[in-house]
Amino acid sequence: MGNAFLEFFADGGFMIEALARTLFVNGQWINPKAGETAEQATARMLAVPGDGVWFEPTFVVNDMLVRVDILQRTGDTLRLIEIKAASFNSVEETNPFRGKKGGVLAGWRNYLLDLAFQTDVLELAYPEMKVVPELCLVDKSKTCKEEAIFNKVELITDKDPGSTGPRAIYVGDAAAFASQHFLGFLNARSEVDELIAEVRSTRNSLLKIVADPSRDIDSPIGSHCRDCEYRNIASSRNGFAECWGELAAGDPHIIDLFKSGLLADAAGNKGNGITSLIESRISKLVDIPANIIDASKSTGRRQLKQLECTINGQEWVDPLLREELDACEYPLHFVDFETSRLAVPYHKGMQPYEQIAFQFSCHTILKPGDKELQHREWINVADAFPSFEFVRALRDAIGDTGTMLVWSDFEQSTLKDIRRQMDHYKLGDKKLADWVDAMVPDRKDGGRVQDLLELCGLHYYHPEMEGRLSIKYVLPAIWSGNEYLWRDPWFSKYFRENLEGAMDPYDALTGVILETDNSEPNSQETEIAVDAVREGIGAMRTYQEMMYGLSRSDAKHREAVKKMLLQYCELDTAAMVIIWKHWMTRLAGVK
Repeated sequence: MGNAFLEFFADGGFMIEALARTLFVNGQWINPKAGETAEQATARMLAVPGDGVWFEPTFVVNDMLVRVDILQRTGDTLRLIEIKAASFNSVEETNPFRGKKGGVLAGWRNYLLDLAFQTDVLELAYPEMKVVPELCLVDKSKTCKEEAIFNKVELITDKDPGSTGPRAIYVGDAAAFASQHFLGFLNARSEVDELIAEVRSTRNSLLKIVADPSRDIDSPIGSHCRDCEYRNIASSRNGFAECWGELAAGDPHIIDLFKSGLLADAAGNKGNGITSLIESRISKLVDIPANIIDASKSTGRRQLKQLECTINGQEWVDPLLREELDACEYPLHFVDFETSRLAVPYHKGMQPYEQIAFQFSCHTILKPGDKELQHREWINVADAFPSFEFVRALRDAIGDTGTMLVWSDFEQSTLKDIRRQMDHYKLGDKKLADWVDAMVPDRKDGGRVQDLLELCGLHYYHPEMEGRLSIKYVLPAIWSGNEYLWRDPWFSKYFRENLEGAMDPYDALTGVILETDNSEPNSQETEIAVDAVREGIGAMRTYQEMMYGLSRSDAKHREAVKKMLLQYCELDTAAMVIIWKHWMTRLAGVK
């Protein structure tokens, strides 16, 4: 999404920061005076003797700069608090940072390295003080009370005195929140002490580069480069090419191989395949020797099929796919869910990061050869826990017969989560609970769900999928050269062209321009763009904007945002129908 405010508000980290600051009622923002830098203002304010709390103080020592989220001084002790939206469970975890063998867990490592660097700089700035480093985290074991819900955190457009952009603020009762909050403050001194030598070594290396920018930064290349943000961009400087050199030219590239990180080398060393290819100066996918791929494994068979299809430029449709599709019971219901889970719960009684389901789309084909494609949809617009109404509406849409076709197991896991919530919140609707129980299992296990992604992974490949199984790659691969799909009355509304040919239907989605009449004297009518939603994270953020954003009281804007959400979710299920119809056509021998 292009809306910086919306992206900001969607980021749970900013909301957790607002809540954490609420617990320090005497905290002061670092407020630079005219001509004063943030670090100068910090030094001036901290020079005042006595205890205190400061928000975002800035310290610069030996060309190293840190900005601390919260700093509390008590006597000769500095409490350094780094706020993260990451979660832990205080009931189940004595120390979430360490594993069973006592080592620092990989999932916490980057957070703790950040905290260790801040501690190192602060100790250099105040060598006479004792520094106590802490991480402020979300405690998932706690239930959210009235004063800790999402709508008590608001976005404002002015700037914090010491910050660089808009901010989230807590607008509820601070004292009530302090008595029922779900934050945990964990001392990480032992972890910092364990990591500090590594931090100092890296610090010294980076300081040498600052002193001499001509020094090269060691950037190991490998399969992790597949999603590099500097790859395939129109820019005078191509970061991917700078790292890979002449090996960047492979198209498709060796790192586009399906699960390339698992590829073994010629000696059978699993995970070393890409490194071996690099050492052999191979970067083109079509030059990968087939004999290093393990055909006895499902991953290897998929890799070989990708290699074959890329070399011959042809898609592959496994005849066994027909058997799987024919086994699906009509009506066929192509279904997609939109959900959200945030650090700050939406509603009272929820736990942090508990999921809500706020939207679905369903395209239905009633019987074989049916000429009509039916569509039903549902979206929540009320500031109330939506998941139970969501599942009731889903039951109305797909009833008790037919197969629910999805792309991935996400919909099944969401239904399982809602079923758990039904018990947790004591819904008391046995018929609905029984219906969910019957829906959840796979079709082969007596349930009603068929995962099309699973079938795609086993029975289909197109060279333009680039080794991926996301519907965002499969759909454009199928769509780009199939005129019969463009003319199909079910899908023709998604056909648009540009200079390069048929557009990806997701790229072809259009936004809305709203005219706003400003009532102030001498004001002029302005236009506001409401962007199209094109991916799942964008849907979550757009939902939050509609429900709780700056324009939540603007009926015209809310309606436009709702339209964008419905448009996106409808395409997600239409995409499944497009892929299904393409498969059925190819299996019938139609080119």
